Amino acid sequence: MNEVHAVLFDFDGTLWDPESEIFRAHAEIFLESGHQLPMDVWSSLVGTIGFDLWTHLERLTGRTVDRREVQERVRFRQQELLGGLSSRPGVERILRTVDALGIARGIVSNSTREWISRYARQCNIAEGWSTLQCADGDCTNAKPEPNLYVAALASLGIPAGRAVAFEDSPSGVLAAKRAGIRCVVVPNSMTASLDLHEADLRFESFEQIDLPGILGGKPMEHVSTAAPRPPTAPDVAGVLRHYYYLPDELRVVGGEGVHLYAEDGRRYLDCSSGTFNLSLGYAHPEIVAVVREQAGELIHVTSKFQTGPLNALVSKLAEISPPNLTRVHLKSASGSDANESAVKIAQVHTGNSDVITLFRGHLGQTLGMIGASGAAFRRTPFPSHLPGVVHVPDPHCLRCFYGQERATCGLLCVDRINDFIDYASTGRVACVVLEPISGNGGNVVPPDGYLQALKDLCEERGIVLVFDEIQTGFGRTGRMFAADHFGVAPHMMTFGKGLGGSGMPIAGILTEERLAGVEGHHINSTFGGNVLAAAAALKTLEIIGRPGFLENVRAVGAHVLDRLRDLATKVPFVREVRGVGLMIGIDIVDREGRPDPRLTNHLAELGMEHGLLLRTSLYGHGNVLKVRPALIMTRQEADEMCDLLERLFLSVS
Repeated sequence: MNEVHAVLFDFDGTLWDPESEIFRAHAEIFLESGHQLPMDVWSSLVGTIGFDLWTHLERLTGRTVDRREVQERVRFRQQELLGGLSSRPGVERILRTVDALGIARGIVSNSTREWISRYARQCNIAEGWSTLQCADGDCTNAKPEPNLYVAALASLGIPAGRAVAFEDSPSGVLAAKRAGIRCVVVPNSMTASLDLHEADLRFESFEQIDLPGILGGKPMEHVSTAAPRPPTAPDVAGVLRHYYYLPDELRVVGGEGVHLYAEDGRRYLDCSSGTFNLSLGYAHPEIVAVVREQAGELIHVTSKFQTGPLNALVSKLAEISPPNLTRVHLKSASGSDANESAVKIAQVHTGNSDVITLFRGHLGQTLGMIGASGAAFRRTPFPSHLPGVVHVPDPHCLRCFYGQERATCGLLCVDRINDFIDYASTGRVACVVLEPISGNGGNVVPPDGYLQALKDLCEERGIVLVFDEIQTGFGRTGRMFAADHFGVAPHMMTFGKGLGGSGMPIAGILTEERLAGVEGHHINSTFGGNVLAAAAALKTLEIIGRPGFLENVRAVGAHVLDRLRDLATKVPFVREVRGVGLMIGIDIVDREGRPDPRLTNHLAELGMEHGLLLRTSLYGHGNVLKVRPALIMTRQEADEMCDLLERLFLSVS
């Protein structure tokens, strides 16, 4: 690595790509006047924007343009559009690699110092720069002149041959080459079609770059170039017609931590950590490393045999689970599968058939679990359901089914379950299955004493109590399990989602000793006990179990709750913010205080314009925005998320 002493980055367009948003802000003015702003016109005039662009509009319309007024509107719109835009995919990884190699890094940009400073903070890349050279409006220094690069080399005290520049445009490449610096070009959506042949090397994104390989002394022309580009629009259109149902228009190309990156360069903060299954965020480096290593040894084998990762994971799960849960079943392929198998286990061991579940409960997607889930629209299309399911009111104190107040209710929602057993079931109840905190049902947190009272009722009547911890498990509440948070150990527990760390599919069941023995062919799935997923899960548990990890989840979760509750006082449509750890829900209501699914869905859709990925409760039928980011979220990222949510909410309000 001694050959390269500095890596120099252009900022505007390379590290951060606002061009399409800036174009959009100007194009909207043209559209208001009944005209399009063609991309070729933009490309030719962007260097002299302000006069030539508006002169072009005057020619089209035959009317004089108030330049001061439209520039102010453009400025305001740019700030709005750029507020959620952050670094390009892979940039933060590249910068960490530069730092790890002990190489100086600098910014060399035509932008102003204030512009760079503001958006470098927004991108979380404001620290660690050895030099910052910018034009600050001085055209004589601006690229394609080499002056800025010459000044950067002088400030670092290194010769041009010891530096590498990253650029995105022909003028930037030319400036670096004129200064004698080797140049890597990473074009963005606006420059990809331009002539960039002067660069020594081209990549389509930072995610494709092997930086140690580039800096390791090889001649640049010998380093492999980028992979083929994604399919063109016509090819995509052809593919889409084969989908059973159409996916969202967003095409993603990568993720890092709490952020997901789209093909067009936009960065989104994922408030839902995938589908609440990326507990360690996107592409956690330790999960990636262990998956790569395990894939080279063994990916899958029939679950009849033992493997090292599975044995270690079984041992670890038994160690961290509530003490009464001593048996581990890892041969489920999904959370739905695990819940259905848990019902089977309870039915076999009790000899009873009926299943009690809660209103709004979400237990899975299989036909059996759709029937057990607590919302009618889940069952409507299907003529047959799991027989013997009894749905009972959930402990939703904000909208108590019984019209009670918590201080005086005596936990009627538990006591009345006896009536449901006596009058609405067959009298032969095998199990009660519930999420300790409802996931898709609206993030309902039970009142103190509810779960213990429910366990007491189950034990009095010989019923198996099953906690569905598929969403709440493995740190989501700031404890390893929600059972730990509430201090109540169920007789059986299902798990999945977050155990895979960065998205490896795995699920299973923890049971008491007395519930073991159901034959495997009743409860095993083809891809259950996957070795690759087990290796990822074992590393996930190691990371979650490290000193300070769960404390950080609790601290960041409390901070987010405080900020969102403060936000609730500023808008009329938030009735309640509730949650534990980083499992938080925002209850959205109309002007009369009634649940407002329509506004909830609108907020989620509009959130994408603000750089947020949001999910709503009950598959769009509910009125709760779910805030469940990756557990690795820092305080700074939490503030970024809350700032974006505040901007979103105030824009609607």
